[in-house]
Amino acid sequence: METEEIMKYTPLSNRSLLRLTGKDCFELLQNLVSNDLKPTNEGKAVYSALLTPQGKFLHDFFVIAWKDALYLDVLAERKDDLIRRLTMYKLRADMTIEDVSGSYQVYALFEGTPEKTDDNKQFLYPDPRLPQLGWRLIAENGSQPASIATAEKVTLEDYTAHRLALGVPEGGTDIVPEKNFLLEVNFEELHGVSFSKGCYVGQELTNRTKFRAKIRKRLLSFTYDGDLSIGDGIFLDGKEIATVTTFQKPHGLALTRLEAWRKIEAENPTLEPAGLVLAKPEYVVLPELEDEKD
Repeated sequence: METEEIMKYTPLSNRSLLRLTGKDCFELLQNLVSNDLKPTNEGKAVYSALLTPQGKFLHDFFVIAWKDALYLDVLAERKDDLIRRLTMYKLRADMTIEDVSGSYQVYALFEGTPEKTDDNKQFLYPDPRLPQLGWRLIAENGSQPASIATAEKVTLEDYTAHRLALGVPEGGTDIVPEKNFLLEVNFEELHGVSFSKGCYVGQELTNRTKFRAKIRKRLLSFTYDGDLSIGDGIFLDGKEIATVTTFQKPHGLALTRLEAWRKIEAENPTLEPAGLVLAKPEYVVLPELEDEKD
């Protein structure tokens, strides 16, 4: 007889919550961010990003419609920059941005199915990036979320290990602001970009990258039992073919040249540092290289 898997949860101390109110907030955000926000009208969370006009990554976040407002689950250390940029675009629009992090706690739940509840002091939703990531929960401080009542509390490092084992990046840590393009860092497969919603900041270059197959690098995962730092290189035949963006032993992410990855797939050569194993996350779909096309 199989034993039921015990769900794990952790408070995400690295996340903050912003509340957007006003009659123009949905339309304004819809015209700024990379994904279509219409599913929020059906009670679904949306994963999205704010880009530079040149199509480079700035911020990623989850958008939730709850209690007659839009809530953004964002990286805590970069929330002030996001508020500043949204305020810059706001102009005369009817939108108020509040940092409500002191009133709410954001949780990650994984390796199990949480108990759903109609408690209006919490909002539980499946992680829209990847089903294997589990669920996220927003709960008012002081409330007792039924969703985690019987779950095992673990650390943020435990959740990060779970996420990195799946090869899923997060902005501001694994995705570098003002450097990476969305499609390099697997945003399409993680359901963070729409190619049909219409205009948004950075759309032109994102669409051109998609439809003209201009991607030359992708974020892949690796395992390694030694020591590595962000920015370290991974080498094949003496040439650097990838750069480490994240590492929490033994899992990491590296921005990798696709041409080199094709050779690794075909020949399984030894990489440097010795013992490092580079892999394509299961959810990632790699495009054909130009010389592979008819």
